[in-house]
Amino acid sequence: MWCKRSLQQVLVIALGMLAVAAAGGADLTRAYFAAHVRDCAFSAAHVNVLRQHKMLLVPGYFSDLNPSYFAEQLRWLASLGIEREKVAIRSNQSVGVNAPIVAAAIRHSVKPVILITHSKGSVDALEALRAEPSLQLKVKGWVSLQGAFFGTPVADRLLDGSLLDPLVSTAILSFLGGTKESAQGLTTGASLAYYRKHAAAIDAIVRRVPAIAFASALDGTPGARVKTLLEIPRELMWRKGIRSDGLVPTDAAVLPGMNFVEVPGVDHIATVMPALERFDRVRMMKALLFTLRAPFHALSRSTACK
Repeated sequence: MWCKRSLQQVLVIALGMLAVAAAGGADLTRAYFAAHVRDCAFSAAHVNVLRQHKMLLVPGYFSDLNPSYFAEQLRWLASLGIEREKVAIRSNQSVGVNAPIVAAAIRHSVKPVILITHSKGSVDALEALRAEPSLQLKVKGWVSLQGAFFGTPVADRLLDGSLLDPLVSTAILSFLGGTKESAQGLTTGASLAYYRKHAAAIDAIVRRVPAIAFASALDGTPGARVKTLLEIPRELMWRKGIRSDGLVPTDAAVLPGMNFVEVPGVDHIATVMPALERFDRVRMMKALLFTLRAPFHALSRSTACK
């Protein structure tokens, strides 16, 4: 049974979701699927534009131990001759530790930057841009994959002790970064408090930095249920009416005012590394970059999708 504190925290995340709904950005899901279905190819002009930038990939949970994290995206970028870096954040540490690491990676880049962030990595990047506003002008595009901007009730349950099975707790904690300290910043209460404290600065980031949020939901997929390693946390949230990717609530992955796409049938793992269900991570990245559009503003729209 959920304890009183857990129920209160579900209400907290609901308030966060209402904030997103009240001040949402553009829903670009149709444009994303159009690019994804056509499997848009980058022309020489697109590749040339991207070569003028450095792609910084900021991972989240479990990244220190899993070499496959972002591996396919990195190989694809390498094949195009695009400068790229998987930022060496410490996934078992708090946002306070990792945000300066992300900020340094942006600051030290000779080229303008395009950010590709995932899960807690999106939160680390957000804090880096908030703490050093001068870096915002250097970021010419931001693709946030399932960012935990408004936290997750799973972190609430881990920390309030209501998730009693130690094996389950340990497994889920590893997906949140590995330590209770890292999970603390992903509770719904802490996440909403952070947003309320810095709302003006965050809103300015969303206005200044061209960004798109990729949110996904395991529920709502036509046909058979998606196979996922995150079935237990997915079920914990689904029982309370919270749609999620198995770890982060769908609505919690979008900042107020941020343009977004919402995709069914993709769990929190599949966007960055092999999961139980097959998923084309490179095709996703191409479609998101075309949908973001920002890096390619100078190109004719007729070259948008080959």
